[in-house]
Amino acid sequence: MIDKIIKIDDIEGKVYELENWKPSNANQVKKYFSEKANEIKQDYQKLLNDFNINKVIFDSKMNFKPIIGKTYHLYEKKSGKKFMSLISPLEWRKNKDLLFLGSFKQDTNQRWVEVKS
Repeated sequence: MIDKIIKIDDIEGKVYELENWKPSNANQVKKYFSEKANEIKQDYQKLLNDFNINKVIFDSKMNFKPIIGKTYHLYEKKSGKKFMSLISPLEWRKNKDLLFLGSFKQDTNQRWVEVKS
C-alpha cells in the first residue's frame, strides 16, 4: 500500500512513515497524502507520455514548417522511419507500406498534442 512508502522528513532530520501515525487522528491526513501521491504519480505518467510523443515527432522527418493548431499525421514506414504528413489516413489509398500512428497538432508552446478522431 502507498502509505508504507510515504516518508516525511522534518526539520530536525527525523523520518516519519504514515503507517506509524496514530490511527485515531491520522486517517484523514493519511488519506489526503495517499491521494496526493496517486495524483502526482498519474501526472508523472502523463508527463512521460507527452515527452515520449514529442520526442518521436521531433525525431521524425518533416518536410514542412508546422503551423500551430493545424493537424498533422504521423506515419511509420516498413523500414521503421517515421514522418509527419499533411495527408490524413483517409486520403491515402490503402498504402500497406505505411502504419498510421496518430494525428497531432502543436499548442502555443509548440508542444505536440494528440488529436482524438
